[in-house]
Parts: sequence; C-alpha cells; structure tokens
Amino acid sequence: MNDSPVSSGKHASLLSFLLTIVLVVAGSVYMLKTAYSSDPLWFWPNFEEMPVQVVIQCHGQTNILEGTSPEAKNIAILVNQQISGKKRFDPLSLTDATYSYYQTDPGVVTLELFYAEPVRIHMASMHFTNITSLLIPLEGRYADTATVFGLIDRRPSGGSIHVDSNQPIIEYLSGLGLCSK
Repeated sequence: MNDSPVSSGKHASLLSFLLTIVLVVAGSVYMLKTAYSSDPLWFWPNFEEMPVQVVIQCHGQTNILEGTSPEAKNIAILVNQQISGKKRFDPLSLTDATYSYYQTDPGVVTLELFYAEPVRIHMASMHFTNITSLLIPLEGRYADTATVFGLIDRRPSGGSIHVDSNQPIIEYLSGLGLCSK
C-alpha cells in the first residue's frame, strides 16, 4: 500500500465523507420523527408522572384513591413501570360507548389515573400528548391485550398503547382487597 501524503489524505477524506453521511441521515431521521410526533424527546422511554386521583371501577363498584395515598402511589409506580417499558402504538381507539361500558358494567375492572396537568407519553407517535387521564382495562373488553387508553378531559384522545402486561397491576389490586367479585 502506498503511504504517500496523497493516499493518506484520500483515506481521511473518505472516512470524513462517510461520517458526514451517517450524521446527516441520523439528524434527518431525528428531525422527521420530531416533526411527526411534535415531541423532541420521542425516544425517551420513561414515564414518571404521578396522578392526583386513581379510580378503580370494580364489578359495578367505584373505589376512589387520592393520589397522596400509599396505595395510589404504588399503583402509579406500577403503571409507570409498564408504560416506561416496551410499548407500541395502536390505532384502536376508545369510543364513548366503550367508556360508558367501563363505567357501568358489573363484569368489568378498570383503572383510571387522573393527572393535575396534561401529560405526555414520549413515543414516536403524536397521539399521547395532553393526556389528562389514562384508562387501563383489567377485566372486560380489551383487557387481554394490555391496552392503555389516553383521555383528554374524559374524552377519548384517539389510539391506544399496548404494554407487555398488566399482570403486576392486577396482582397488586388483588392483594389490596379493593377489588373482588
């Protein structure tokens, strides 16, 4: 191989060119996802918001926990762990009829977390922003798919996210004795 200054310069120029291309592509992908999601932190996986109130609809009974209670804090931590983990967006949306079903059907268990200020779940989708409550069906329609719906002022926001499992939340609620048939 020729180690002349001319050949060294060509090697350095090719490396610089490839590095520039990689940076331009990465920057473009970041900017496109940021523009689509309207969230410069779309890649951030953590969700750490604490609700001001937790409502458990349990087989026709309503249990309300204030956000300052130890039970509500533990529920919020479990929900936050699920949302901070692996999740995917789905166009499956909560309808007004399904929301009403969740509020009144005796065969349903849901968990709804209400926040003082609108929250955002960071993801490369623009659908989970300005959320004022999260609704998680634990028994009943959509419970088997580990679905989390976002609501804005008690109105469905469009779309849902699916987490790995709601089992830790179900087990905690069962252990509290707040929800039994």
